[in-house]
Amino acid sequence: MPIGTCRRITVLTLASLSAVFGQGARPVEDRLQPLVDATLVASATGARLVQHAPVSGGIALRSERPWEGDTFYISSVHRQDGVYRMLYRGVDKRTDSETYHLCLATSKDGITWERPSLGLIDFDGSRDNNIISDGRGQRLGMGFTFHDPRPGVPANERVKAFVWSDGKRYYHYSAGRPERKLVVLGSADGAAFHETTIQSKLSSDRPNAFDGGSIFWSEAEQLFVGYFRWWDRDAKPHARSLQDWMLPQLGDGVRSVFRSTSKDLVEWSPEQSMSYGDTPREHFYESGTHPYFRAPDLYVALANRFNPGRRSLSLEEERELAIRSVPGSRQRRLTFASDANDLILLVTRPGSDVYQRPFLEAFMRPGANPGNWASRSNYPPQHGGLWQTSPTEMSFLVTRQHFQPANHLERMVLRLDGFASMNAGYAGGEFVTVPLTFRGDELQLNFATSAAGEVRVELQDEKGNPLPGFSLDDCDPLIGDRIAHRVSWRGRESVSGYAGLPIRLRIQLIDADVYSFRFTR
Repeated sequence: MPIGTCRRITVLTLASLSAVFGQGARPVEDRLQPLVDATLVASATGARLVQHAPVSGGIALRSERPWEGDTFYISSVHRQDGVYRMLYRGVDKRTDSETYHLCLATSKDGITWERPSLGLIDFDGSRDNNIISDGRGQRLGMGFTFHDPRPGVPANERVKAFVWSDGKRYYHYSAGRPERKLVVLGSADGAAFHETTIQSKLSSDRPNAFDGGSIFWSEAEQLFVGYFRWWDRDAKPHARSLQDWMLPQLGDGVRSVFRSTSKDLVEWSPEQSMSYGDTPREHFYESGTHPYFRAPDLYVALANRFNPGRRSLSLEEERELAIRSVPGSRQRRLTFASDANDLILLVTRPGSDVYQRPFLEAFMRPGANPGNWASRSNYPPQHGGLWQTSPTEMSFLVTRQHFQPANHLERMVLRLDGFASMNAGYAGGEFVTVPLTFRGDELQLNFATSAAGEVRVELQDEKGNPLPGFSLDDCDPLIGDRIAHRVSWRGRESVSGYAGLPIRLRIQLIDADVYSFRFTR
């Protein structure tokens, strides 16, 4: 026991504890619990769940090579052998069409990115570039790329790509599609790809199926999990979501997401349409769903919300930004200035077909730069999500100024676990968790207070009674700004006597935020 003044603690046997505590508690074990998952909170008084917007970490990569054109799409980001590897698509604007180049950028710290000279693809008579595919041959530009971390995977198949033999990822209609083959490619490091022996049966008859999505290996489910975009014709769009003039042939409905899983990338489970509770139905262009790297049993979606017909830019601004017309458009007025996109925060749990949407407000707004108000801007990575870039922060990338000469990737920064927090002001407040069971010896909080604020924690039985020696009065105040701080009660930190038994946490806040908690050994 740590040195300090301690009150005598009543010792209860497991049998007596079982009589006090009930059953049916949520098992959190020793896993991190970010409070963006609102289902952890049973009640709150004077405290509320608040969302925290990311801030800019600066431009990560500018579209300044001729093979990148005037747009970026981030296919995947992963870390391998100490190096971050980003696969991204650029559009060859020389053809004034959607001819994609898949390219590789690398980073040692996840902050500063470089283009390695790969020597793989000829562009204007030179192979001194970072191009992996130029839209011919393997047609990687329109595929899904992802990292395969499973033990025993052949070294030259660590990075995989799903591409279709006709080079098209999706069709607007479910009827009349041509027969085509899904080809699975492999690579050692995301550079040179080759065809594998995997005969994947991933397919869907849904309209617009695979127009966006992500595939990842889930440690929590021990499965490959895919979240793919499709057009849900039965959904009634929110009143502010105007008719999409680009795809009138699809009729009513919204862009949505379905989920499918696989043990071997060959056989895939029946599709599960994702639902969104009682929140408004809106267009989600890219779901960006991925396991949160600090809590793999929580999937986070930085979903790009598409708002057709919601034009912010004036015609003068459109001309100044040199925003391109929609490829194939017969009317020059149909440009990428005609809609607006932002990011929405969604979370879900392994195996679930429900996205929680804790906030209706945008997680990331387009911001003050007019170019970010162009259609299809602000895309997150399809695969890879977030990564840690300092002891206290994490980062992700978004595309900016879509189909404009100033197109670039911007790094966005958040506090670790900082999607959301339970917050109370100067007057104070508190919240109580649902019943939990844990494994470990100590309780750690990720919290921040003002100089005058504090946080206190009480351990309760399932009925809400304070446990002996662990009341609010016993708790040593938590003051400061810490990512992982041990809670103590009159100097005592060990809570192992209640491990495996249902408890509740009562957390009192004064001008403070709590972002996450975790029981540790």
